[in-house]
Amino acid sequence: MAIEDGSEAAVRPEQHRRRVTSQVFAALTAVMPGQQAEALDERQELYADLGLDSLRFVRLLDELASRFHVDLDDEELMEVELVTVADLVDLVERISLRAAD
Repeated sequence: MAIEDGSEAAVRPEQHRRRVTSQVFAALTAVMPGQQAEALDERQELYADLGLDSLRFVRLLDELASRFHVDLDDEELMEVELVTVADLVDLVERISLRAAD
């Protein structure tokens, strides 16, 4: 039985989001020793809840760029507000979809 184009298209963004979220969690645990992926939640704030500092933030961006094989443009980073893990997932999701096109 074939899946209609509309149904298939509806599933792909959700699968992509899960993959991006998983990779963002993995990147966070890579740059923050002691942080467990199971304890992460998209609603957590990067600085207030996770204790991310500016040096680790730069390392996190480098880790994400490496994992997704993308360049994180400084100009684009200046235009977004990255407060929560979800904000970071949204940014990486947008950039990785653009890179895939």
